[in-house]
This record gives sequence, structure tokens and C-alpha cells, in this order.
Amino acid sequence: MVSYLLSIGFVETKSDTSLFIYQRGSDTVYLLLYVDDIVLTASSSFFLRRIILALQREFAMKDLGELHHFLGMHVQRRGDGLLLSQRRDGRVQAVVYTS
Repeated sequence: MVSYLLSIGFVETKSDTSLFIYQRGSDTVYLLLYVDDIVLTASSSFFLRRIILALQREFAMKDLGELHHFLGMHVQRRGDGLLLSQRRDGRVQAVVYTS
């Protein structure tokens, strides 16, 4: 998968080898690859759809829709951002808000 991403123009970030960025004009796609899970976000829904279709042509994969859970984190859309939280022993351990 990594070699395919690089071949179509994604760049692997230096800070995180599981994060790839694709830029074309004013459009940007962020792809997080962890074993066999992928999280994608893009600057436009049209561009996001194009990337998903390109990946589906190359790999057997299914679009699961909006992100709700990833690596033990609970993800909730709030206004113009995301609320990330993690519970352990029934208590909230970490909360991060991104916009």
C-alpha cells in the first residue's frame, strides 16, 4: 500500500511514518495508515471521493463512512471540529478537541 500511495503522489511525513499527505492545487488529502485501517480526510468531499475510488480500484476495501472509533479513541464531530476521547476503567482519560 505504501508504494502505491507514493506512486500516486502522496508524501510520507517525517514526523509520523503512518501519515501521508497529498496536495494538488488547493486540495489536500490526509491519509493515516495503521496496519489494515485507514483514516482519510480531505479539503473537499469531491476530492475525498476521488481518492477513495482510486484506492478501491487498487485494493479490496470498504468505506465505513464517518469515523467513530480509531485505536481505542472515541471520535465525535462537534461543530467545525472533532472531539477525541478515551475511556479506561469507566473514566475519561484523555480529551482533545481539534478544529
